[in-house]
Amino acid sequence: MSVAFISVILLPIVGNAAEHASAIMFAVKDKLDITIGVAVGSSTQISMFVIPFCVVVGWCMGKEMDLNFQLFETATLFITVLVVAFMMQEGTSNYFKGLMLILCYLIVAANFFVHVDPKSGE
Repeated sequence: MSVAFISVILLPIVGNAAEHASAIMFAVKDKLDITIGVAVGSSTQISMFVIPFCVVVGWCMGKEMDLNFQLFETATLFITVLVVAFMMQEGTSNYFKGLMLILCYLIVAANFFVHVDPKSGE
């Protein structure tokens, strides 16, 4: 397994299991606004705080880290933001939209599973 797959797919699933469970419970109770708030808020928190914080901690530990993402990661992030924005545009939800988001997530997971990490010198 590549490092990218572990860090982009596996760690967020395990690390945010409680948030995922609460979002599912709110969705079952038809609390769509809270469900979307939990899901999008978690993603925003990771991208705006946790990733830069990890880079700063890496610098303190003497590790070479930066926020210079490769083309594959940047394109994946851009496409996922577009998909979520289009899905949330109406403010309504149904099973088909949920299935589409799950399938998009599986496509991203499959892409990161087969993606080869570039070497640091390349």
